[in-house]
Amino acid sequence: DVINSVQGYYDIVWSEVDIDVINAQLLEFQSRCRKLPKAMRDWPAFLELKKTIDDFNECCPLLESMANKALIDRHWEQLSVLCGCTFDVSNEAFLLRNVMEAPLLQHKEDIEDICIAAIKEKDIEAKLNNVMNDWNFQELSFSSFKNRGELLLKGSDIQETVSLMEDSLMVLSSLMSNRYNVPFKKKIQQWVQNISTAAE
Repeated sequence: DVINSVQGYYDIVWSEVDIDVINAQLLEFQSRCRKLPKAMRDWPAFLELKKTIDDFNECCPLLESMANKALIDRHWEQLSVLCGCTFDVSNEAFLLRNVMEAPLLQHKEDIEDICIAAIKEKDIEAKLNNVMNDWNFQELSFSSFKNRGELLLKGSDIQETVSLMEDSLMVLSSLMSNRYNVPFKKKIQQWVQNISTAAE
């Protein structure tokens, strides 16, 4: 019953994997194993059962990290290169089995690093998008200067605009110093330049 349940996990479509449910079931299976009589613990069937549960349980933290929606195509490509297999997660027929067949535990630390990077990159992208949205919809009002036309920002808007520039530059500066900024570095640099030029 337990082995069939664990084997059944392999046929779950990757996009529908719920690691919390699997973890809860594995904990229940482990608890039931511990409650079996001591005399049974040397039996080959018990040892196989325990190994099946333990092996799957060891992969669960990695699976949970890999199931994070922050992972996008570039991260799956990195994982594919690392593990030497293809992770076609956009395919509706892609199963948990396809992930489990990869040498996950051999590359545990590198997989964790890629998953952490994906989460950090998503956060950077969100902060960069916030700055871009602030400025994409920013309207500046100008007033006339002598007889030369509209050259000066209106006084009522200056303080708010300067404050927004300072806040934006502070956010962009922190993003520039973040080691996970590689996919967005050019865009961040461009926005730093744009806002710095406008500030002058």
